[in-house]
Amino acid sequence: MKLHILAIPCLLLIFLVPTARLQAAPRCFPEAAPAITACIDGRFQGFWERQGGLAVFGYPLGAAAPDHAQPGAPLTQRFERTWLELHPEHQAPYDVQLSRAGAEVLAQHHQDWTAFPKGDPSTDHFFQETAHAIAPQFWGYWSSHGLEFDGQPGTSLAESVALFGLPLSEPRMEVNSTDGQSYLTQWFERARFEYHPEHAGTPYEVELGLLGRELNSADNGPATQSSSAPATVVLQPGGFIQASGSQLTRLGQAVQVKGVNYYPQGRPWLDMWNAWNGPQVAHELVQARDQLGINAVRVLLPYDTDFASTHDGQISPEQLGRLREMVQIAGSLDLRVIVTLFDFDQIVPARGGREEQQRLHYLRTLLGNFVGDDRIMAWDIHNEPDQYDAWKQGQAPQMLDWLGRIADEVHHDAPNHLVTVGMGYYEDLLRAAPDGRRPIDYSDMVSVHSYNSQDLARELDELRTSTSKPLVLEEFGWPTGITCLNRSYNEAAQAQNYHDALAAASGRMAGVFAWTLRDFDSGPSGRWDTREEHYGLYRADDSLKAAAEPFQAYAARPLPSLFHTHLPLTATGPNPIDGPQAPKLIPGTGHYVKGLFREAWDLFGGAASFGPPITEAFVLPGDVPQHDRVVQYFAAGALELHPEASAMPDFFTLTLPDQIMRQVVPLNIGTTYAAGHVRTEGGHAVADIFNSFYKGAQGSWRLGAPITAALTESLDGTSTPVQYFQNGRLQVNPKTGVIEAGNLGQLVWQAQCNAAQ
Repeated sequence: MKLHILAIPCLLLIFLVPTARLQAAPRCFPEAAPAITACIDGRFQGFWERQGGLAVFGYPLGAAAPDHAQPGAPLTQRFERTWLELHPEHQAPYDVQLSRAGAEVLAQHHQDWTAFPKGDPSTDHFFQETAHAIAPQFWGYWSSHGLEFDGQPGTSLAESVALFGLPLSEPRMEVNSTDGQSYLTQWFERARFEYHPEHAGTPYEVELGLLGRELNSADNGPATQSSSAPATVVLQPGGFIQASGSQLTRLGQAVQVKGVNYYPQGRPWLDMWNAWNGPQVAHELVQARDQLGINAVRVLLPYDTDFASTHDGQISPEQLGRLREMVQIAGSLDLRVIVTLFDFDQIVPARGGREEQQRLHYLRTLLGNFVGDDRIMAWDIHNEPDQYDAWKQGQAPQMLDWLGRIADEVHHDAPNHLVTVGMGYYEDLLRAAPDGRRPIDYSDMVSVHSYNSQDLARELDELRTSTSKPLVLEEFGWPTGITCLNRSYNEAAQAQNYHDALAAASGRMAGVFAWTLRDFDSGPSGRWDTREEHYGLYRADDSLKAAAEPFQAYAARPLPSLFHTHLPLTATGPNPIDGPQAPKLIPGTGHYVKGLFREAWDLFGGAASFGPPITEAFVLPGDVPQHDRVVQYFAAGALELHPEASAMPDFFTLTLPDQIMRQVVPLNIGTTYAAGHVRTEGGHAVADIFNSFYKGAQGSWRLGAPITAALTESLDGTSTPVQYFQNGRLQVNPKTGVIEAGNLGQLVWQAQCNAAQ
């Protein structure tokens, strides 16, 4: 296709929508010291963080400063790949401008791009303004990246042009001055693209040239950091992570590990692997590395599911392939990986039995695929085994014995990798198996899980009296929802938790892993909303929460590895949920109805009866898990799930509507609300004015019995008839005269939220 852009400006005006800053302090890069010592601040910091970070701009090469050789020159800051100018004479947001680094480097090399051989106008992605076409190898990267200034999802053509400019050359082989190798290269107004087929399937398949450094080295522009700095921040790759005393080390040097527990947004738990999406994983981990500064990631590998292992206990080829992709993605980003084994496995195998042999066969095959892989930091042999039913029901000694046997096997089969086990309670790290060994004894590093930041320092100091091994905070965090169920579940509390936990970890721990990277977003899935959906540092819309600030400040250097693979990244797509219970987004609400709630919604009147949904379907905790309930609030009602009704005798002889009405029960929000507002004594009949609506809406189920006579109340300043029922209120709309269900669901839910706060 042919593409047309009106003009090529000499200097781009950056159209940025002002946004609330996450942090006021300058952003520095201690992980890249001593090669990089400059920080970014103010308008430049906001632009750098929002428009691509390290991947697009690179590290700062010096402080922001004017070019003193040019009177009145703007404040400028040079980065590895470009530079920015601040023009305060322009009203924000037009005061930040991006250079034409590609054109200027060509000019520095005395190359006139207008004299370059022209492209074929019939070629796809041809731009008449410069007479060049973007190469197929570069089109995907160019068209998927851009400056965000229209507030719309995706990347528009104008946004890509704003970031990279138009092509100034045809693709050609050029020698990279950094490594002396030849790569397919194409020049753009503001960038130079290089194609690296050796990184196919990774975020580094297309790399941007270090144009800022090249101009800096030629002393063309404002004075910046010494041109003797290396072409990029290079850390010696390789070296397994080892435990040395109380420290973790790599290549003999102490390292600080900073990671996240990771599930892709919208695909937690088994869905991460069953609905694998390698490109999504790569995108989210690139974002986390660039914006949060992580150097490690922890993933939990399920066992004993149809997907994870075969009938004889062997790891499935699909699971192994997806784990290899996961490790490849992490390694390409200089992240090390903790793999947690036997997740969701409820069995405690007897010594020497068939179940043990199956699991050991699985384990040996798995470890054999990674035994020499320095991208693997550690094998975590089980996640919180003290939270499983077997432990709680008296099998703790057997579980501890089994954990010791797994640890011995991993030490034997993967001697270069660390072994650990993350317990739900730190005291259980000190609990002995029948052979006298404790988890702390066969762990190379001691993994602590803590969601109580106030007690963390005390717990760590207590553990330190029992071991000199490295301590790692393998899980910590706090949920930010559902706030209306617990007033402490909010973003301010999460930020405080991170601040306190990281303060306790500083000087005591060799590493930290936040739980979790992202909110999970239950709405479009088959899951019910719980607090587990809200532990992320990223919201579902990709924005960072306030807790990201203290986490960003916890510095850690990259951990490059030597082992590389070049697997293509695969994606299976989510397993579609279809049929009458599939999640259905209700326009204008941002909320879904699904499962039996959707069947009730579709059968019994939808918004006309219930009003629009005002929450997702969520788990309302009971005094014990067996008493948990699933509830969803609507503007005019609330529904509760009772799936146990399907076990009633002759249930399946009922009609479908009757089955739904047994399993989905309206809550008594009318009784709840009326108790504080109107008198409800005595028996009442449905008022004539409301009788037709009542019958059409399955009133005895939907609304229950009337608890008042017809009353007159003021709605929107107008007196109008209303009547209260156990499960809601009917009213005459004062503007239209139409009978409708009143907004008691909204009022009762808001009262719940107010009480929680």
